Amino acid sequence: MFADILKYKELLYFLVHKEVRIRYRNSLFGFFWTLLEPLGLMMIYYLVFGVIINRVGDEVPHYSLYVLAGLIPWTFFNNSMKKGTKALSSNSSLIKKVYFPREIFPVTMILSNLVNFVPAFLLVFVVALFSPKVTIQWDQLALLPGIILLQSVFTLACTFLVSVLNVYYRDVEFIMSLLLRAWMYLCPIIYPLTFVTQNDSPAVEYFSHFYFLNPMAVIISLYHGIFYPEQAAPVQYLYYVIILTVVLFLASWLIFKRLNRRVGEVI
Repeated sequence: MFADILKYKELLYFLVHKEVRIRYRNSLFGFFWTLLEPLGLMMIYYLVFGVIINRVGDEVPHYSLYVLAGLIPWTFFNNSMKKGTKALSSNSSLIKKVYFPREIFPVTMILSNLVNFVPAFLLVFVVALFSPKVTIQWDQLALLPGIILLQSVFTLACTFLVSVLNVYYRDVEFIMSLLLRAWMYLCPIIYPLTFVTQNDSPAVEYFSHFYFLNPMAVIISLYHGIFYPEQAAPVQYLYYVIILTVVLFLASWLIFKRLNRRVGEVI
């Protein structure tokens, strides 16, 4: 697969460049929306959960940093999935005219959102450096490239699956929109992980046994672990996510290859 994509690396570069350029075309702030969007959401969540409902703010030092460290990786996943779901269906005219590996379209969505993710996450370090209440865990920071790679591969696996299914069943697009809204609240973004693992409620305690089966909850907790070591998921769940990502990637790619044969006719 990757060998085929590399043969069309110029096309991949063109599509990624086009995707990034079109996203901010005719906007006043342009590429700065990469930073402004998570900052705006951070302020909203901080106002609601850190000030109005101040229990969360009391539990986590520098709550705004905690939200930002989870929100930016989630935005990368969320935007990649939304765009990736329509990666094939929105490029029907190009697919019908020229042959090239159709895996390029989902890969394009991941790479274009990765271009936005990297500078946005640098903002987290700027905020952390000026926060006296937070200490950067440099040993965890060394794992950051691996964390980003793990999330990118998991996201690509999901995108392969939903993009080709959306060609045959357009309901997938609407299901994913609803699912992503619910999925966000099942990840430790606006609340600390300890609210789940150290909760007195019997219902939450029972739910906590299944919480780490959500791979995005584990991945986002890894980002938090760079600044809040007590908020990182236990290491055994990292192994689980790695194995799940590899299996999901292989399975989704095989499904993509199988269903891809009739995409030109159906689309």
